[in-house]
Amino acid sequence: MTREEFLKDIGPWSSHRPLLWRALEATKGNTHPILEMGCGDGSTPYLQQYAKDTGRQLISMDSNQKWADKFGAVHTQSWDSGEWFYKRAYSVVLIDHAPGEQRRVALQLFVEYPIHISNGVLVVHDSEPVGWNASDYRVRPLFGRFKYIVDDEAVKGAPWTTALSNDIPL
Repeated sequence: MTREEFLKDIGPWSSHRPLLWRALEATKGNTHPILEMGCGDGSTPYLQQYAKDTGRQLISMDSNQKWADKFGAVHTQSWDSGEWFYKRAYSVVLIDHAPGEQRRVALQLFVEYPIHISNGVLVVHDSEPVGWNASDYRVRPLFGRFKYIVDDEAVKGAPWTTALSNDIPL
């Protein structure tokens, strides 16, 4: 998949793709899988094609059975269980799952156990500052725990995305 294909038709539900592309490209040598937390039309088909084209492993997960079935993803009963987390390390993690309040919980796990994203990048969707819109998931206070922080407002008025890493300057 080319950069142009990956970045076509960016809108509010896919405003994370520019930083996601940068994260994927920056971690090309990392053999750990890509983890997508929360499936959707704005990310899953693009990640699936990218993984196929590059020979990288993609693990997509969703807590909604219909979304998981639609994309052939792993259905998780609860993000709280940590089943997705403790099994391995990841090269890139897209944190974009529902309910949105669980995104802080997921991010906190990577703060506490950075080995699971060693030499990798976390991409957090809906990361705009408090008061920016109705979806304040309170993830920003955890950003200071990372060495590299890149904010992106790819589409004016759309949700922000933030890339975080302790190893890779994006």
